Amino acid sequence: MAPRTPSRFFRANLWLHRWCSLVATLPFLILCLSGTVLVFHEEIDAALGHVPAVQPGGAAHRPLQESIDNLLAAHAGERVASVGLDAQDHPGVLMAAMVPGEARKFENTRLRYAELATARPTAHAVDPAATLTGFLLELHARWFLGMVGELIGAVIALLVLVSLVSGLVVYWPHAKKVAFGLLRRGRGPRLRQLDLHNFIGVVVLGWAFAVSLTGVLLGLGTVATGLWTATALGELRGQVASEPVDVRRPPVPLDAAVAAVERRAPAGWKVGTVIYPGTEYSTPRHYAVLVRAPAGLESRLFRAGLVDAGSGEVAALLEMPWYMQAIVLSQPLHFGDYGGLPLKLLWTLSTWLTLYITANGAWMWWDRRRGRSRPAAAAVRTAAGEAAP
Repeated sequence: MAPRTPSRFFRANLWLHRWCSLVATLPFLILCLSGTVLVFHEEIDAALGHVPAVQPGGAAHRPLQESIDNLLAAHAGERVASVGLDAQDHPGVLMAAMVPGEARKFENTRLRYAELATARPTAHAVDPAATLTGFLLELHARWFLGMVGELIGAVIALLVLVSLVSGLVVYWPHAKKVAFGLLRRGRGPRLRQLDLHNFIGVVVLGWAFAVSLTGVLLGLGTVATGLWTATALGELRGQVASEPVDVRRPPVPLDAAVAAVERRAPAGWKVGTVIYPGTEYSTPRHYAVLVRAPAGLESRLFRAGLVDAGSGEVAALLEMPWYMQAIVLSQPLHFGDYGGLPLKLLWTLSTWLTLYITANGAWMWWDRRRGRSRPAAAAVRTAAGEAAP
């Protein structure tokens, strides 16, 4: 009986699996290696002393504005673009992203720290971009190309996603004939490598699918943020008064803006980020304040409020649109940083297994091409020998 010819659908998926994998092989190897390190970015930064080791202690916090005033005095040529408060990962510390002069965009920002208990700038403040993890994050997320690099990363993740789905289609007929996990022996190393490729691929399929899908979403993060800023926030900014204030020292202090939003937000919600007036994500007159839930899934999300920096009134408190929620929730899933050390170790193991099958698949493709070229080369040599006098 003649062997059954594969269907057009099968051959299309085989072609997609092969070429999407090959095109993405080299950049995906780089993403796997850098991602393995970034999974442990918190532990690495703490071990290298890149994050101030300030404990909250029992002392009452000084007013937030006092920390801002001290940072402005210490860095006279800069102004605060945004402030971060993270009691879980950076207890007792105020983090201020500062930009030169009257800059509006968050480019070339310098992250400064102040102790909340004393309001004094920390003696040791390292620019995150100058650290090992900062360098690897810039490579992993943006390929040193800014937003263009993020879109390239999204395309790479999409290629991997297509490779996974098409690979499952190609594997399915094989799965119906061969027991799962069986490594056939005595039929050559290539067939054994193929069985190993299929087995490991199925084991890590769910993880690889989740990481690739979240990689696509994160690669579109800047575009989505710009869309939200131009639509929902843009409409709101058009409805409120925009008479500018002194963006270096707004009339309403930081503490008043934080308190105003927390009074408007649901009970227990706390401010995590405050963006100062005069930036691309605020207005010339308003703070943009991001507030989060204390626990649960909503602690990963946030609501955004505009606070009049001249009067202290809250202009609005907006929920994120669905596409921003999807992107924000993708980050902890992508890096495995929501389940402690055991989950990070699982992420690392899955990354290395995926790294293996990526390299293994490229090797099998090359070995097959090399095998096909040998008979042709032998025929050429034979013909040349017969033609020789």
